[in-house]
Amino acid sequence: MTAGNGLRPGLVGHSEIVIDDTHLTTHVGGRGVFSTPSMIYLMETTAHDSVEQHLEPGTTTVGFEINVRHLAPAEPGQRVVVTTHLREVDGRRLLFDVACRRDDTLIGTGTHRRTVVRARD
Repeated sequence: MTAGNGLRPGLVGHSEIVIDDTHLTTHVGGRGVFSTPSMIYLMETTAHDSVEQHLEPGTTTVGFEINVRHLAPAEPGQRVVVTTHLREVDGRRLLFDVACRRDDTLIGTGTHRRTVVRARD
């Protein structure tokens, strides 16, 4: 099994959300702030979605590593944008650069690795 003919470094993915109560951690007090797990979830799903249409039929990707720094807060009602860049394709393994921004502020950055697997029926 290979990664698929359409997978090439340079593929870009984008997603955005407006932060609501489901994206918050509240242990810091107040109404809460955008949680690191929510940011990571958006990074992973954006990477997945960016390559899915380029895969061979009957395959999908699963994440197996993420290395992220959460650099700044975001509050309820603010819009965050996640961007992923496919940096490397090595057989079935994919390496992405991931970033999350609130307006012009970088709030999260890192790398994410996925591998191509057979999809379950």
